Amino acid sequence: MQKETSLCMGCMNDKNYDGPCKLCGYSESDPCIPTYLMPKTFLNERYIVGKLISYNGEGAVYIGYDTVNKTRVTIKEFMPDTLCSRMKGETEISVNADNSALYKTYMSEFADLHRSLMKLRGMAHIQAVLDIFYENGTCYAVLEFISGISLKTFLENSAGELSWEQVKEFFPPILTTLSLIHAAGIIHRGISPQTIFVTDKMELKLAGFSISAARTTNTEIACEMFSGYAAPEQYTNEINGTWTDVYGISAVLYRVLTGTVPAEAIARSGSPMPEPMMINRNVPQNVSKVIMHGMKLSTETRIRSITEFVDKLFAPPRYIGNDVNHASDGSRLTNREKKMIEKKQKERRKTLAVLIGVGAVLIIFAIAFALALSGAFGKNNSEPVSESTSSSVSSSTSSSTSSSTQSSSSEDSSSSESSSSELPAATIQVSDFTDCSYEKTAARYEGKLVFVPTYDYSNEYSAGMIFWQSIEPGESVELGTQIKVKVSKGKSIVPLPDYKDKDEATYTAELDKLNIKFQVEKIKSNDVPTGYVLRCNKEIGDLIKVGELQLVVVYIAENYEEVSSSQTDSSRD
Repeated sequence: MQKETSLCMGCMNDKNYDGPCKLCGYSESDPCIPTYLMPKTFLNERYIVGKLISYNGEGAVYIGYDTVNKTRVTIKEFMPDTLCSRMKGETEISVNADNSALYKTYMSEFADLHRSLMKLRGMAHIQAVLDIFYENGTCYAVLEFISGISLKTFLENSAGELSWEQVKEFFPPILTTLSLIHAAGIIHRGISPQTIFVTDKMELKLAGFSISAARTTNTEIACEMFSGYAAPEQYTNEINGTWTDVYGISAVLYRVLTGTVPAEAIARSGSPMPEPMMINRNVPQNVSKVIMHGMKLSTETRIRSITEFVDKLFAPPRYIGNDVNHASDGSRLTNREKKMIEKKQKERRKTLAVLIGVGAVLIIFAIAFALALSGAFGKNNSEPVSESTSSSVSSSTSSSTSSSTQSSSSEDSSSSESSSSELPAATIQVSDFTDCSYEKTAARYEGKLVFVPTYDYSNEYSAGMIFWQSIEPGESVELGTQIKVKVSKGKSIVPLPDYKDKDEATYTAELDKLNIKFQVEKIKSNDVPTGYVLRCNKEIGDLIKVGELQLVVVYIAENYEEVSSSQTDSSRD
């Protein structure tokens, strides 16, 4: 059944004009694959089916619209084309007679999978399942519509790779979510940059769940394997498990950190694959080794669970005693790890020196105090000296000591002057200012340090935060010393924010806040009120390279003036 609507079947936005959509470019004259549902098909008396997004051996994925909640959705249709078919223009599916039992078995697995995922809809980092229903001889799952782009596209827009610091910020939430999914008894089997999405909020979401038969070879339906990311057991009859997804996420991190797609699992047995740190020397050694451990071809020696993988991946590197060249396993440390270890050793040496100095002072004080007490007791116990004797002794020694006293006092005077001129200047120990607010830090250290800021873009630190300093933390410097710092201007690549129902002032203020360079142009249209954003020259969610001053053109609507009946009459007169 078809549903008449003014919505664009490509993006599900209102479209009250003929021709291609100005937002997504979709046209009703675009060709459709006849075996799949036609745009504007109405399902479950609630959902409008839009254009076909993708399909695999399990079925098809369409953009859709929920007429009850007035929101865009994603609709998955179970339709394994090796077991069933659909006539052009029809909605009902015809199951091949010989495959009826198998079709029902797989459809039941499809429904069970999405029911299990529906129970996890509170998790923010997987594509939520909103509804499940049967119609047209098959099963449908309605999922949330993800506003964003695939990780594959994101990487293509980000020079092909990310740093380990960016990975540490991006991936922990989705790794935690994957562990919870496994605890619910669900195995993905298709983790790849195509099934992980970067949302408008710069968060990762895992999508693309399928039944097991669609992700392993030698089954009755066509399998979808992501080359380089599929585990070796998916090509054989070996048992799949949590370790299968460990392989997939390890391969994704390999791709993210190196910019290189890993070799396909079945092609790796003949030749070894280079570690990530051999391709990108900035990848920490321990991270590189954990990723390779997660991609071992043998399921017995591979890391078995996501929990174990996360523990090893984010564990701090260990080393042998004072040896800053080798880790505890005998392997060589990276320059970054060596620097960290040397810094800690330097701090320990300083602390030890201070403790030794304090101990020495205490010992000297104790000795002096003991001698003073001893001298006092000796004076009380000595024999009395006659006045004449003491006088003669005094007179005889006065002359001999006067000269030495004078010379001693002159030496003391010169020594006093020398020591007073060589008194050390007041010092301050430099703290680690990384990820601290520049304004607050500069105000806090006013009169103690002179901050010289340089502003630059950073994808790791928020705007206004310090991400580099010229003097190492822990160093002591004189008060008033200049310290150069780099302050973040914000991310160099940001997604274009949603402009729907926003006027010019509101939307351009958002662009200013994100450092997006823009240009405003007026355009005649009655699709939105005058002064409101009609569209941009970029799609919502497209990544804008603000660091390269990429320009966004914002088109503001100017409504056509309606001609009143009195004006029409006067023109006739």
